[in-house]
Amino acid sequence: MSAADHARHAAPLSGAASTGRLKVLAFDYDGTLTEGEHLHPDTRAALRSAQAAGHVLVLVTGRILERLPEDIRHGDLFAAIVAENGAAVSFAGRMAVALPFGRLNPELLAALVNREVPHERGLALFATRVPHDRAVEEVLRAAGGGASVEYNKGAVMVLPPGATKGAGLQYALHELGYSLRNTLACGDAENDRSMFTMCELAVAVGNVSPSVKAVADLVLPWPNGKGVRHLIDRLLSGTLDSRTPHRPERQMVLGHNDAGEPVGVPCAALLDGNLAVLGASRSGKSWLAGLLTEQLCALGYQVCVIDPEGDYRTLRALPHMLVLGGPEGHLPEVSQIITILEYAGVSLVLDFSLYSVAARNTYTASLLRALRALRAQRGRPHWILLDELQNLCTPDAGALTRNLERCLRQGGVAFVAYRAGQLPASVLQKVRSWLLTTTQLPEDLDAVGTLLAGQGHDAVRALALLPGLARGEAALFSPAPGDEGSPQGQRFQASPRVSLHVRHLHKYLLAPLPPERRFYFRDAGGTAHGQAASLWEFRERLNGVPPESLAYHLTRGDFEAWLRTVIHDEPLARQMHKLAHLNPTGDELRTRLTESVQERYAELERLT
Repeated sequence: MSAADHARHAAPLSGAASTGRLKVLAFDYDGTLTEGEHLHPDTRAALRSAQAAGHVLVLVTGRILERLPEDIRHGDLFAAIVAENGAAVSFAGRMAVALPFGRLNPELLAALVNREVPHERGLALFATRVPHDRAVEEVLRAAGGGASVEYNKGAVMVLPPGATKGAGLQYALHELGYSLRNTLACGDAENDRSMFTMCELAVAVGNVSPSVKAVADLVLPWPNGKGVRHLIDRLLSGTLDSRTPHRPERQMVLGHNDAGEPVGVPCAALLDGNLAVLGASRSGKSWLAGLLTEQLCALGYQVCVIDPEGDYRTLRALPHMLVLGGPEGHLPEVSQIITILEYAGVSLVLDFSLYSVAARNTYTASLLRALRALRAQRGRPHWILLDELQNLCTPDAGALTRNLERCLRQGGVAFVAYRAGQLPASVLQKVRSWLLTTTQLPEDLDAVGTLLAGQGHDAVRALALLPGLARGEAALFSPAPGDEGSPQGQRFQASPRVSLHVRHLHKYLLAPLPPERRFYFRDAGGTAHGQAASLWEFRERLNGVPPESLAYHLTRGDFEAWLRTVIHDEPLARQMHKLAHLNPTGDELRTRLTESVQERYAELERLT
């Protein structure tokens, strides 16, 4: 056994993070739950214990539905059965069986049957065994495709296009109101690969196939049912490690240090623990919080942002992100917010900028209370971000603070604040990861130093680093893997954001710049042709300025310089640079300029 294999056998099940967000347990049947042909009574009892603890159980099997034991098919142990390798899905309490990928083409199925190979037929599956896959290949080649083929321990399964265990599980979870990001998958064989790669945590029993072992996050020390019992015991005792160290996409990259090395934090540290982003006003805290939000959303996690001042509205540019409140009006009732999060599956930014302090705090207290219940039931939203916490957790905000403390006990909460010394100790004590930007106030430095020292971090290094951090720089203090000590504070330069900061965008698009920063159109002879005080005016002026003035400024690099140094729009400045090298003239020049600026303006307008 290699050192890596040994670590994956021995380390994951000791000293672990909370796994309360893993609400759904998806199990393969043969070779995973079963020992021989049967489900051991002790394994059934362990599954019942997990169910009683609030976990939702889903069976995901390659078997034809009717080939499963009667008590499995019609019992109440599994909320859903994903059978026929994902092609047929049965839900507890429902009479009908769903075929989310349809059936095999009748002509293709008839051709397979006519080959007279030994086979089984399900509602949507045609199954045979090696070496009869050669006959299957010949039929599919003659038909030009029209089906997918899965192998599993010598079994050959012909399925409707798109049907896999992972895809069938995803359909079942959507119907049940759960997320793949809340799902632990446990299996042993080749056809479990798709659900292993799609689910939040992939756990293999000890008798796992070598090819599937490579994509498992954890490998149990025991085979089949005995391994499952061991898994459930660790899960219920809170000693199962949900980290996925060999999945690089689960590492949130915040930026790079002076050596050019990435600095980041694992998803599990954010989702199972709590994060504080602290620093002086306008030091880049909201930028960093938005950066993490973008990355989590890109991985399919559901985020709820509580935004007191409307600083996160640009996140609406992200897929599956909905911004409510702010200029569009007041927020819906809390019950409607919960309905959106539970059934729509989108992430939300809740803009409280039009609310009074009292109304905002009352609403937020009620919202946090409801979010805590939704997370206990569904495991979502996966991450809650509160900005400007020092303005929320005021001395008179008792209900809000109490409900925040309860959410912090669940983990998966982050907050942004500029006065660490003004935050309740009961809140700060529940934070384990610290993302710090510059601060120079002695009372805030003392508060941060005390907090870090109390958790074993290098407080001396933090107090030396923080005053000297430039805008765009930060330091990360986070527990080391396995809680075996904490790394030294990691200083880094923050990465670029996908979306831009809303305060800058408002100025960028419409607000007039002071006279000395405006763009003045001239020609080579010095004749003036008007001015642009914003990007909107710049866009409008391009249609009326003589072409000789446009060519004059483009070839001199004036457009590029103004867009880069005044507007701070690097992408559009690069467009001007490329256009200058093409050297267009006349109508072509005007067309290319106006199209470039119009496209960029429309893109930015969508972000506001």
